[in-house]
Amino acid sequence: MKQIFSIIALLVCQLSIGQAVYPALGDALIKGQVVDGKNQRIMLANQNLGGASNPIAIVQADSTGKFKITSPVPFQDYYFLRFENGQILNLVLFGADSITVYTDSRDVLNFSSIINSPHSVLMNEFLKNFYTFKNFEDSLKNVLRADPTKQAAADAVYQPKAERFYGYRNAFINTYVKSPALIVALSAVDQEKEWELYKGIIELLAESFPTSPSVQNAVAHLNKLIKDKQAMDFLAAGNFAKEIALPGVDGQILKLSDQKGKVVLLDFWASWCAPCRRENPNVVAMYKKYNESGFDVFSVSLDKPTDAEKWKAAIAQDGLIWPNHVSDLKGWQCAAAIDYAVKSIPFTVLIDREGKIISTNVRGADLQNQLAKIFGF
Repeated sequence: MKQIFSIIALLVCQLSIGQAVYPALGDALIKGQVVDGKNQRIMLANQNLGGASNPIAIVQADSTGKFKITSPVPFQDYYFLRFENGQILNLVLFGADSITVYTDSRDVLNFSSIINSPHSVLMNEFLKNFYTFKNFEDSLKNVLRADPTKQAAADAVYQPKAERFYGYRNAFINTYVKSPALIVALSAVDQEKEWELYKGIIELLAESFPTSPSVQNAVAHLNKLIKDKQAMDFLAAGNFAKEIALPGVDGQILKLSDQKGKVVLLDFWASWCAPCRRENPNVVAMYKKYNESGFDVFSVSLDKPTDAEKWKAAIAQDGLIWPNHVSDLKGWQCAAAIDYAVKSIPFTVLIDREGKIISTNVRGADLQNQLAKIFGF
């Protein structure tokens, strides 16, 4: 379970080592026993202090796997024990903690008992449930990649398990509103689709664990996202889409406004963009299904002049049969990309018959569902 910590690390922006000097809050005592931990080196570390590359303390377990760490805690935050095989166990430390840990180094997440640290228990219990669900979800995705015709069967299996997990997630959030452990719930929240929930969790953490550098960084990141969202208000549902007028494959100018009267998927992509190319079959399928009912695609390529032929070849290779392909071949400096504040691709905007924005970043099953709702089949 090496990836467990990476989720927590990705939820917050790292502090650079030595960025600030923190007075020690007191010595933490962490002791216990590790199955299959004979003479193993065990480290205590914090991502904001350099992670495993700069551990706070390192001890060696004895021949029975017993260990004892006594170490100053510089700040209240999320720490972790790391075992020699890369397995980790997350801990919430406040300073002067006294915690006992019993675990199996071969499967730390599923076989651990943490005594006298209830927030650590909550955090690891949530991660255990989250990873069980994610592994199930990933296995279904692999099945569908191998055989897309199994979508209906996969949905039938997925829905009840998804409902159970997200019900558990919501209950966890509502029950432990004052616990620092709430940070792990962010890993199971879609930042874009569940923005208010994402924002609410960070605001709760700011109240319950305000001195934690990880929480402070999460708050700073949230504030940046809020500022970015305010700058992107022009993409809010109901606003008119900005005009685009760029050369087509043959050099003739094509305008987005010429598609008024149709439901349009504005699709920013490029021949070199692997995720874009993977999504193209879905867009093609939706075009074939709904074009006669009034659906069209307006594709804006962020290819460069040196990629002009690759752009045209990708259109043919991926079977992008709609006529609306434009590009000024300026890459990320594409005029339309600047107007739409495109920072990554694929980036899509679904536009209604009046030219008003319905939604952004819609693709995959989400695109299928929204078009089915619009056209009624």
